[in-house]
Amino acid sequence: MDQTRLLDIFRTALLSRRFEERIVRLAMAGEIPGTLHAGAGQEVCQVAAISALDSTDCILYGHRGVAYMLARGVSLSGILADMAGKEGATCRGKGGVMHVVDVDKGVLGESGTLGGGFVISVGVGMALKRRHPGRVVTYFFGDGTSNRGTFHESLNWAALQKLPCVYVCENNGWAVSVPTSSSTAVPDISARAAGYGVPGVVVDGNDPAAVYEVMQHALERARSGQGPSLIEAKLTRLQGHFVGDQQTYRADAEQALERDPLPRLERGLRDAGVLDAAKLAELEADIERQIEAAVETVKAAPLLAPEVALQDLYAEG
Repeated sequence: MDQTRLLDIFRTALLSRRFEERIVRLAMAGEIPGTLHAGAGQEVCQVAAISALDSTDCILYGHRGVAYMLARGVSLSGILADMAGKEGATCRGKGGVMHVVDVDKGVLGESGTLGGGFVISVGVGMALKRRHPGRVVTYFFGDGTSNRGTFHESLNWAALQKLPCVYVCENNGWAVSVPTSSSTAVPDISARAAGYGVPGVVVDGNDPAAVYEVMQHALERARSGQGPSLIEAKLTRLQGHFVGDQQTYRADAEQALERDPLPRLERGLRDAGVLDAAKLAELEADIERQIEAAVETVKAAPLLAPEVALQDLYAEG
């Protein structure tokens, strides 16, 4: 992979990590709701996959982390305002961090029900195939979500109709507090792709170059009218399921921190000579400035007026 692209992936993943850390501090201080499901450990994979997309492609994201939105250029203040119920949010502060939407950037949000994004992805795929040939929709989801009926129904229809869909399963080994081994009969979720006649591939989610490569193959297949692919990225959830989760159910919580992909990527960039201590310090300082500017913007923004709660519920005729 091009080292400039790798550096961009590192920059966005680091921004996501630091932004989430700031969100957690705000939540623990009672300034915003503690609704974040931290993406720490998965942001490198998310950003690498999205970096393979064209600007006109669409994404439907999973509920873990903010890197999806940041990789598509959604503003920090817009995301934070969504969480705080403030003006200036992407969804007018109604959806929280799990329902950030920016259609112009191809960010189509997340379903209100786990696995609902599968059905939406099929609808988007049908629309793209008919109206915008060559464009692709990518849906990110977790290992637990793969056990919902919508997974099978949607993958079957997407395969039958040869829809331009790419499915990325972020298998971090946990569905809230249940290990994948206790909820899923097959060791590799990607093996299920064979049942629908589509490619299924396992990739190291901690390796951005590998993720980028498999995404390129899946996107080429989708753009050429051959239909969907299922990618399973094996990675690690570094933190609890939600802010404040003590993970008493998890024996490997401390060992998981040793599998953090960010330091690994940083070492690779240092070895390649495109990052050093001075550049990293400059990058960290710039990220801190961006985050604090967003925090101040959202703190100064007014809360939504009560009547706004009943607006935007229905499309205008």
